[in-house]
Amino acid sequence: MNDSYISKIPACLLTCVALLITLAACGGSSGGSAATPPPVNTAVLPITGDNAQDITEAVFDAVTASADLIDIGDVVGLPVIGSDSSGATKPAFRDVLIQVTACDTGELTTTWSDADDNLQVSTGDTFETQFEMCFLQDPGVTFDGISTIDNLVVTGDPVNQIVPWSLAATFAYVDLTAGDADDTVIINGDLDLDLSSDDNIVLNGTVGTELLAVEVNGANESLTDYLMTQVIDQNALTTVLGADGVYTSDTLDGSVTFETLEDFVVMGDDNPSSGQLLISDTSSSVLVTVLDNLNVQLDVDLDLDGTIDESIMVTWAELDIG
Repeated sequence: MNDSYISKIPACLLTCVALLITLAACGGSSGGSAATPPPVNTAVLPITGDNAQDITEAVFDAVTASADLIDIGDVVGLPVIGSDSSGATKPAFRDVLIQVTACDTGELTTTWSDADDNLQVSTGDTFETQFEMCFLQDPGVTFDGISTIDNLVVTGDPVNQIVPWSLAATFAYVDLTAGDADDTVIINGDLDLDLSSDDNIVLNGTVGTELLAVEVNGANESLTDYLMTQVIDQNALTTVLGADGVYTSDTLDGSVTFETLEDFVVMGDDNPSSGQLLISDTSSSVLVTVLDNLNVQLDVDLDLDGTIDESIMVTWAELDIG
């Protein structure tokens, strides 16, 4: 059996939550847990030259997290954005179920409703994973709450990735909580996933939500009216992606709308080498332009008059995206 299915659940959850709260942490890292918000909030809207970098980090991290978060509910080995779609056979559902029930204390129960009783993941099936104070000593995290997969529509064989195949599903989270000695995060809402491939070389996918809400130590953040698209070419080792939506945060004391003007292109595991994103509130904006895989330009418009009031050059390392 593949131990990675055990380890990826807590690691992914903490990483995703850390990504979603980066703005509250004023540029926190992608470490195992969320950072405590600083005593002085410098990122309150409107967008200025002083907070444009923090706001850019928060939006980018929320987009990244939306794809990663799906892994938490994927105890059945479904293909997800960024996964290996080379055609290698994944573990059978029953094998995965045995692996993920190994809490050090507490319980984790997964219920599979097999709509057509064919013992295969197929259209109409549903899955519910109930975490009941499930503590994993490594990395010292306790999980509680519910993660479900429903609205499943399958063509072909996406689990074993025999082409052509497609899969659509809704991953929902009901008070899904993760806590360690320092932080507690609670996730509510859902993400709609749509994936397909005709050749296991090019993977087309979308992730969207009407509302995904995260509470971190009492502070709230959310994505609404959100859609991310990805095209992964495993031969060219490229990922082309774009995202549009609304990001709301207690730290911002408001919301920003983000819109991809030029799709982002990523080579392998490198930083994006091109792409453009416009982030705006009701009175200001920052245009994020990727110059290359090292540098990013932030053009701030303080009053939405179409004139750039300040340009800031930052590196991807300085942005510290997840």
